[in-house]
Amino acid sequence: MTKIVPPMGERNKAASGGAHCKRLAKNVLDTYTEELIRFVEQSEHTIGAQDLRDFLKRYKSGPIYNQESFYKERAGNCLSQHEQEIFDPNRNHPFKRVLTMRFVDLFAPEGLFVDNGQYVSRRVLPGLFLALEKMVGDQVFVNGHKVCMDLIEILKQTGSPLYWEDLYEDEQVQKTADDLLMALLPHFANPMKRITWMLNLINADLASPEEYDFEGPGNQDWSLDTRGLVFILRRLFKHLKHQLTDKELAVHLASRYGIQETRALLALVNTLDRAEV
Repeated sequence: MTKIVPPMGERNKAASGGAHCKRLAKNVLDTYTEELIRFVEQSEHTIGAQDLRDFLKRYKSGPIYNQESFYKERAGNCLSQHEQEIFDPNRNHPFKRVLTMRFVDLFAPEGLFVDNGQYVSRRVLPGLFLALEKMVGDQVFVNGHKVCMDLIEILKQTGSPLYWEDLYEDEQVQKTADDLLMALLPHFANPMKRITWMLNLINADLASPEEYDFEGPGNQDWSLDTRGLVFILRRLFKHLKHQLTDKELAVHLASRYGIQETRALLALVNTLDRAEV
């Protein structure tokens, strides 16, 4: 299976769950080890087996070990992340998830959403996809869904678990996502006017706060602003922007979509980069 090279040599942030769980295990072990070293350093006599048993008993009754809810929460996050990384065949919109992963870094970690302009709420998703579909039509999404499902059928034949990362890194899937974005370009002849149109449509169709209540109470009165939408568009087009900066990839881009479309892409990318938000 062909893999794409992510923009600027960066891997997709989707595969962060394993690292998160490793950090949790490391933190638990480091905390215990530091306490043990401190006990050994402060001991005034040779330490025997019974001393270590007594230390462990005291450690288990201490404030660090008793942060049970802290560790349960993070262990739960690890399990949740693992489940998210494995493809769920009951999900109906794998292609939309592929597109969402292009700007996933704009979403706050669970429980940490604050409406300070640093993040956007996941509540944006229904309205955003509605806006995209109104511009390019539903057939583009149908094609993207088919490409994803065809890949999934191929992966099933290996007998291995189906990971979302396989979709995120597949070249054909990403090209189909690029096809959708390139189809948007005629609608951005006046970028800021189009952004205003998108904002009105998206904010009229925000998901219920309860649907994403894991974000935290900060999402309840939230609405998307120009700054947030510009950031989303920058992330969506980041993969295509990367191709413009590489001579060989730029030639391939022009061959696939045409010179005029490639110039229109460059103009939009520059406009988004210069936008004062």
